[in-house]
This record gives sequence, structure tokens and C-alpha cells, in this order.
Amino acid sequence: MNPFTFDTSDFQFLIDTVGETVTIDNVSKKCIVQNVKIGDYEDKYIYTLDSIQRGNLILHNRKNYLIISDVTEGKQYKKALMRKCTHTIRVMIQEGQQILTGTTPWGEEQYETTDPIYEDFPCIVEQQKVVIDGGAIRTADTEILITLQDNENTRKVKVNDEYDIAGYRYKVTHINYTKTGLLILKCETAVA
Repeated sequence: MNPFTFDTSDFQFLIDTVGETVTIDNVSKKCIVQNVKIGDYEDKYIYTLDSIQRGNLILHNRKNYLIISDVTEGKQYKKALMRKCTHTIRVMIQEGQQILTGTTPWGEEQYETTDPIYEDFPCIVEQQKVVIDGGAIRTADTEILITLQDNENTRKVKVNDEYDIAGYRYKVTHINYTKTGLLILKCETAVA
């Protein structure tokens, strides 16, 4: 027996007896979920033997959560903090296409334009609290941060895109790619 290897059977027994099935990026996995009291958010810790990473989308008790922390790898398990998604945004993942439908009697090609394809993505929306702008401190009642999973489709979000959140229209002013696995959109109220 190698003294530097760790036996995961104890944690596997714990998962088998008190664990629950969640969906991690559309794949069912067994893990342990623990409530956390941190601030104003519905946060939970997730413990698993499976591979997880920041940005994973978790479906737990019919609610969507995003892993927002780095993953802590213990001797027997992996642990991360996940936060409940508060909203969804609809992202255009494919623009409308021009499809050749035939020709006119005069030989001109006729085209039809298909509708763009949209997909809804769960996200966390937060009001930005205080902003220091050129030395002046101001409250940002008109600014929000939208945190969502970083993937091929969400990377199609662009600066100046507009989204409806909680009855208001917001325009993306900046996209932060610095947290691996997450996109953080800084948005401000769109002028009508």
C-alpha cells in the first residue's frame, strides 16, 4: 500500500448514504450539498468526488446554481461554493440565415431569411453598490452586474447588447473575462 494515496471509500460511503443527485452541466452526479449563510445570497457548498470547476451550472432541487469560487481539493473530495441564479438572459446564438428557395421565371435567385436562434442562460444579477468614478463616489442605481457561465454560446454576448432584466432594459458596457469559467457583464440602464 502506498502511504501517499488517500482512501476515498469513507467519503464515497457518505455520498451513497446522505448524498443527493444533482445535474452538473447536464450530467447527473451524486454529491453532498450544504447550506451556507453568507450575506444576502442563497449560497451552498457542493462536495463531490467528481471533477468540478468554477462556472459549472448545477441543477439542484429544480433551481439553477453557478459555481462561483475556486474548487478546493481536499484529501478525499472536491468542494466549491455555488450561488443560486436569480434570472435568465436570452442570448442570440445564431443570426438569421439567407436560404436559397428557388429562382424567378427570369432567373433571379429568391432567398428567405430564417429567424435568429436564441437560448436562455441562467445568471446571477447583482446591483452594483458603490462606484468610484474619477475620484467621486456615487451609488450606481442604474448599474448591474450579470454573472453567467463562460461557454461557446455565452461568449457571443457583445458590448452594447441589450437585455431585459426584472422589467428593465440594460445595455452591456463591459465584459470581464478574468474569472475562469465565468463571464461578468457590467450593464447600465439602456436609454429608450
